Formats: sequence, structure tokens, C-alpha cells
Amino acid sequence: MPNLSVKLDEATRNRLLAVAADQGITPHAFMVKAIGAELAQAEAEAAFVARALAARAQVIATGQVIDGSAFADYLRCRVRGHPAPRPSAEAIAECVETRA
Repeated sequence: MPNLSVKLDEATRNRLLAVAADQGITPHAFMVKAIGAELAQAEAEAAFVARALAARAQVIATGQVIDGSAFADYLRCRVRGHPAPRPSAEAIAECVETRA
């Protein structure tokens, strides 16, 4: 496995040593765990942004959206365990006119 060197100031190094000792793991294991968690978070955020951009592109391409109030009502019913039909997409112009 390749090495990667990390330079830490003394205060951060001391914090690392103390926290790793409290968790009963080595400073190396703590850093590997922390880097893994941060990478997972960054990847999750990137995936979220990608889904949002794809949804935006779909709205632009189709001009179809689901009314937010209707979808909120649908979710409230579902959370309460009641059956509810999922709102259908409609032209964005219709949705905007309804709310104006």
C-alpha cells in the first residue's frame, strides 16, 4: 500500500493522539477512518448535486413539474398510512398560474 504523508501542527497532532487513544485505536487507524468518512460525505454530496442537475435538466427538457403543495399533501397522507394517488406532472406554466 502506498504511503501518504500528512504534516500536522503540534496541537492537532496532540488532539489526534488523545482522541485515537480514547477510542482505543492507533492514530493511523483514526486518520484512515476520518478520511473514509469525509470521502463518503463528499461523494454523497456530489451524487446529490448530480441528481438535482439531472432533475433540472428534465424539467427544462419536458416543461413538466409536480406542484409542491400537491406533493406535500400526498406525502402527508402517505406518512399517516393513508393511500393516496401520487400527483401527476403538469406543465410548469399551469403550476405557476395556479399559484399566482
